[in-house]
Amino acid sequence: MINGCDKLSHLPDCIGNLIQLQTLPTFIVGTGNHQGLRQLHRLPLVGELNIRQLENSNTIFDPDNLRKKQKLHSLGLSWRNDHDDLIMTNNNDSRLAEELLENLQPHQNLKKLSIEGYPGKYFPRWIGTPELPNLTNIVLIYCKRCEHLPALGQLPFLKTIYMLGMPNVKNIGSGFYGRVSGRLFRSLQELSFIDFPNLEFWWSMNMKEEFPSLEKLTINKCPKLKNMPCFPSIKHLELRNCNEMILRSAANLSTLSSLVIDVFTGRLVLLESLLGNNPHLMSLTISSCTNLCSISSKLGGLIALKSLTIRWCEKLISLPQEIQNLSSLESLEIIECHSLINLPEGLGGLTSLRSLSIENCNNITSLPMGLQHLTALEHLTLMYCPSLASLPANFRNLSMLKSLYILNCPELACLPEELQYVMTLQNLEIHSCPTIRDLPAWIANLTSLTSLVISDCCNINSLPEGLQHLINLQHLSIRECPRLENRCKKYTGEDWPKVAHIPHIYIGSTGPRQYDGASSSSH
Repeated sequence: MINGCDKLSHLPDCIGNLIQLQTLPTFIVGTGNHQGLRQLHRLPLVGELNIRQLENSNTIFDPDNLRKKQKLHSLGLSWRNDHDDLIMTNNNDSRLAEELLENLQPHQNLKKLSIEGYPGKYFPRWIGTPELPNLTNIVLIYCKRCEHLPALGQLPFLKTIYMLGMPNVKNIGSGFYGRVSGRLFRSLQELSFIDFPNLEFWWSMNMKEEFPSLEKLTINKCPKLKNMPCFPSIKHLELRNCNEMILRSAANLSTLSSLVIDVFTGRLVLLESLLGNNPHLMSLTISSCTNLCSISSKLGGLIALKSLTIRWCEKLISLPQEIQNLSSLESLEIIECHSLINLPEGLGGLTSLRSLSIENCNNITSLPMGLQHLTALEHLTLMYCPSLASLPANFRNLSMLKSLYILNCPELACLPEELQYVMTLQNLEIHSCPTIRDLPAWIANLTSLTSLVISDCCNINSLPEGLQHLINLQHLSIRECPRLENRCKKYTGEDWPKVAHIPHIYIGSTGPRQYDGASSSSH
C-alpha cells in the first residue's frame, strides 16, 4: 500500500519482475531511464490500479497491456495538474497524451474509471463505447483542454458520473448521449457537473427515454448554463453558483424530495414555480442568496417538508406566514440572516418541529409567542443574536424539550420562569450572556437535567440552593466565570457542597480542572 507519499517520483524498476504481484493500488511513472509503464506488462493485477504522473511517460505503451488484465475492476489515470493553469499547452504534447490514453484501454470487465489532469483535447474512442459494457462509475477531473464530453449514454450499467473543472466545454451536445435512440443513461443514478465556467447549453431530446433512473443531479459553478433537461424520476437537486435562469428549466421537475439552492445573486423569482410543482419535497436548503428579500408563499404548500435550512441570506426580511402550514417540518435552521427582524407567529403551526436553531441573526429581538405551541420541540439553539432581549414566557407547553443552548446573546437578561416546568430538559448551556446576573432558584426543579454548562457569564456570582438535589446531573462545566469558579473550588468553595455529588465537574478558564465530584479524587 502506497499512501501519503506525494513526493515519491517513481517505483523501483524491479516491480516489473514481481510476476506474482496481484495488488498494486498505485503505480507512479518515473522520469529519466526508468522503465515506466512497461513494468506493468507481466503483472497479473487484481482489483484497483491508479497510474500517476502519466506526463512522464515517454514510451509507446502496448495497447494490449491493460486490456488483458481481466481482473482489474477500478482504474485511475492521472497527469500532474496544478488546478490553476492549463498544462501541456503545446499541441504536440496534447496529441501525445491523446495517443497514450488511447492505448490505455482497459479490459471490458472494468467497473470504475477515473481520469484526472488529462491534457488532451479529445477523449479516446473506447470511453463510452461497447468496449466497456460493465462500467458503473466514471470520474473526469480537470481535463481542462477537452471541448467535448465523451459519449456515455449507451453504457447499460453506468450509475455515477462525476465531472469537475472543464473550462473549455461550452455545450453538452448530442455527442454526450452517443447513438440517439433507445433508453439513454438507462441506469444512471447520480450526475455531477462542477466548475464548468463556460458551459452555456445542455441539449436534450425532451423524451422520457433519457435519464429514466436519475435520482441526484448536482450543478455547481456553471454560471452561464441556463437550461437543463427534464428528468422523469429525479429526487435530489443541488444548484450552486448558477445562473438564475436555470430555475426556469428546473420548474418542470415534479418529483423532488430534496432541493439545495446555493450562491445565487438574483432575487429568485423563478423559485416560486419550482416550489409549487414539488409538493412532496422533504428537504429544502436556501443559502448564500445575497439578494433574496422574501420567500414565496408557495413554501406553505410543502406539506411533506421535514427539514428547512435558510442561511447566509443577508437581505431576507421575513418568512411567509404560510410557514404555519408545514405540519410535517421537524428541523428549522435560520443562520446569518441579518435583515430578519422577527419570525412569523405562524411558527406555532409547526406541530412536528423537533429542532429549532437561530444563529447569527443580528436584528431578531424576540421570538414569537407561537413558540408555546411547538409541543414536539426537543432542541432549541439560540446563538449570536445580539439584539435578542427576551424569550417568550410561556415555555411550560414545551413538554418535550431536552436541550436548550444559548450562546452570545448579550441582551438576554434572564431565563423564562416557566422553563422550570419543563421536566424533560436534560441539557442546559449558557455561554457569553453577560446580562444574566443569577441562575434562578427554580433550576433545582429540573429533575431530568444531566448536563449544565455555564461559560463567560461574568455576572453570575453563585449557584442556587437546591442544586444538590439534582441527582441525575452528571456533568457541570464552569468556565470564564471568575466569581463562580472561586465559589466552586473543591472543598473550599462556598458552593462546593451544592455540586460535590456531580460525577464530572470542569472548572476553570484556562487549563480547566476536572474534578470527580462524587469521590475524593481529582484528575
